[in-house]
Amino acid sequence: YSDPDGDGVADAMYFPSRNMPMRSDLFARAAWQLQTRVGVRIFAWMPVMAFKLPSSHPAATHLVQTMTGAPASASQNRYLRLSPFDPVARKAITEIYEDLGKHAIFAGVLFHDDATLSDYEDASPAALAVYRDQWKLKGSLQDIRNNPQARRTWAKRKTAYLSEFTLHLADTLRIYQPALQTARNLYAQPVLNPEAEDWFAQTLPNFLATYDYTAIMAMPYMEGAAEPTVWLDQLISKVKQTPHALRTTVFELQSRDWKTGKPIPSNILAAQLRQLHSAGARNLGYYPDDFHANQPEEHIIKPEISVETHPVRK
Repeated sequence: YSDPDGDGVADAMYFPSRNMPMRSDLFARAAWQLQTRVGVRIFAWMPVMAFKLPSSHPAATHLVQTMTGAPASASQNRYLRLSPFDPVARKAITEIYEDLGKHAIFAGVLFHDDATLSDYEDASPAALAVYRDQWKLKGSLQDIRNNPQARRTWAKRKTAYLSEFTLHLADTLRIYQPALQTARNLYAQPVLNPEAEDWFAQTLPNFLATYDYTAIMAMPYMEGAAEPTVWLDQLISKVKQTPHALRTTVFELQSRDWKTGKPIPSNILAAQLRQLHSAGARNLGYYPDDFHANQPEEHIIKPEISVETHPVRK
């Protein structure tokens, strides 16, 4: 998908779509060339809810809403998202995925980190109807938040609901890509702090049970960690507490500090890859890769991601 302004919301697609503008019919050719010439397996990185539909689209305003009276910080750093509870929005998103499946051949889908709901979301009419009629949660959202048992039920239901929606989208792709695998980005906070499910509607156990791969955003600078090395040790230690979790967990490092706009020095990124590998990580990655500017520097980073240096573990 195309996100020229870098706000995490898809403005256009790189494949033909009934619902979204197409910036260029690029993905199918790029995926085919990489798979046939280089021999790599391609995953399509796709938003789940963060689509900026044309203003004339019937679902353009059917967005995730924050409850009345929520603090200003409740929507801070949250993407513009279509409400997954709204039938018109769900239909549009499903059709976007259907068009992707029709127009390209690829091995898997990586669900973007936009699939979150905070402890003040979603307050849209469609969501409120689901809480009341299907989940049997009584009263206003404020009533639910004030009742510890109802609040936990609400958080767990939202976690399951978002995962179920991604599985629906994966099944839509499998009509055209029968062997499709799935991966989903997971914020670090739900791994480090189980109470964070309230704030994200995400948990590590849910992801491990749902997807072929769980891509944890192992990004200490984004999280404001005072000591990145210590923070990464804590993160992988938490993952290792679940038996066999390392087999399907991808640790996704950041190669750019988005707060400053500057690249992470290549030697630091290489050291972080080395640190995680030494601690038992089997699947590593980083983002972004600016190959035009050779950032991160290839000669520094290559030894840390090469099977010549690190043979594949079985």
